[in-house]
Amino acid sequence: MANKKNILIALDGSKHSLNAARYVARTCNPASLKVNLIHVMPTAPETFWDLEKDAYFKERIQPKYTAWKKNAEETAQRFLNDARNGLVKAGVAENDVGVILQEREVGIARDIVMQSARGYDAVVVGRRGLSKLADLFLGSVANKIVEVVKDTSVWVVGNNINSKRMLLAVDASENASKAVDYVGKIAKAPDVEITLFHVVRRFGFLDDPTLRDHEIEGFWEEVKKDIPRMVGLYKERLEKAGVKGSRISSQVNLHSASRAKDILTEAREGAYGTIVMGRRGLSKVREFLMGRVTSKVLHRAEGFAVWIVP
Repeated sequence: MANKKNILIALDGSKHSLNAARYVARTCNPASLKVNLIHVMPTAPETFWDLEKDAYFKERIQPKYTAWKKNAEETAQRFLNDARNGLVKAGVAENDVGVILQEREVGIARDIVMQSARGYDAVVVGRRGLSKLADLFLGSVANKIVEVVKDTSVWVVGNNINSKRMLLAVDASENASKAVDYVGKIAKAPDVEITLFHVVRRFGFLDDPTLRDHEIEGFWEEVKKDIPRMVGLYKERLEKAGVKGSRISSQVNLHSASRAKDILTEAREGAYGTIVMGRRGLSKVREFLMGRVTSKVLHRAEGFAVWIVP
């Protein structure tokens, strides 16, 4: 099959990372995938790296270091092979699943980031890893990859996700348009359902007593006309990419007090498995690397896969 999608899946043997590999096969058409599984093997236990004591570790256990390293490598090879066999069993061609097992060079996250720059359509990482020193909401490796990888889509995968419902958060921004095109290109599993979800934030100026009722009403009439046009255009683009119209629906929430909260509420109540967002939206008030709504959703979306599309 021409134009296969190149996916890089980072594995560390944790439940979340192995779930991420299974998730990819369920969400995409396996025959359309070319996958590399990567594991960056530390040269000392993570606790020693965290404390910058890796050299001390090697020196102190030098007689046993070779055995420790061999055991770590054999363990990594086992879970890489398990993930590879799972992808092949799901339908990915055997010669389209590669394995990258390398020693840590700069840092686990930074080594994965360097590999991700080699022409991938997505970098996939489990929400949490094996480290006990993980962030409260997001594992430290996943968090670093999201922060640094800005030109490739990043998928952060949580628990064992079975739902094939996908919530695609959209607005009128260029980034949302790119996210729509990306989903049309990647989400090729025949039973994936896509909802175009648009949230309009409540506007404080509508309470301004200097504005007349008919002026406020005129504003909302314009908004209500623009939304169906935007959603209709996005649906057409998905259909043109090969997504059946019967698999596409839309929903609009007006007067939102919190767009991030509304997206998460809809995802939970609608039994979605995946939330897709552009890296930035229309807002001019932005965080350094990521839009505020995207950042809030990502860090609170325990139990979902979140796609961040540049």
